[in-house]
Amino acid sequence: MHIPDGFLAPTLTLPAYAAAAPLWAWAVRKHFGPSQVEALPAIGALTAVAFVLQTLMIPVPGGTSTHLVGASLLALLRGPLVAFVCESLVLLVQALFFGAGGITVLGVNALAMGLAGPAMAWLLWKALGRWAPRAGAFVAAYAGMQVSTAAIALALGIQNALSPAQFPTPWPVMAAAMFLPSLTVAGVAEGLFTAIAFGLLSRMRDRLQP
Repeated sequence: MHIPDGFLAPTLTLPAYAAAAPLWAWAVRKHFGPSQVEALPAIGALTAVAFVLQTLMIPVPGGTSTHLVGASLLALLRGPLVAFVCESLVLLVQALFFGAGGITVLGVNALAMGLAGPAMAWLLWKALGRWAPRAGAFVAAYAGMQVSTAAIALALGIQNALSPAQFPTPWPVMAAAMFLPSLTVAGVAEGLFTAIAFGLLSRMRDRLQP
């Protein structure tokens, strides 16, 4: 799902950084200050889980692969801004040390995978979670995956419209190649993981409470 370096021109990457930078600053100030120290170990563990999930490639027909994101679980447990910061850190580490994604496109990838998708998952969870916690978590994470996919596809489609020489794949072809595995494999896997993990963590939290 990551957009690699070189796929997008500065006309898209710079505005994405301009939008992401104040959101990063606001999120860090709000959720990672001295008053939030006790929550940092749990947030760090969830971020590590998201990192591991994104390194596990799921083969799909056509000779390519897809992967889970894990940011929806963070959003459900800690809110979309925490998910945004943590997913951005995951994407940064992947870009610097594993050649996945890239630095120039970090803002675009972070807004799509770390904010748009998790925010949708969080909103749906708020609407559905009280009535059916596990089913709500599944639906929220599944929808969040599709929103992230749509955001990535939109960025690539805009680049193709602006400069086919920069990104020559027509939008219908590219969108089909992205949404087919997202709708049928990655979204289902993301939903199942989120529902199971959320249920387990919720039970652990209830047992620890006096």
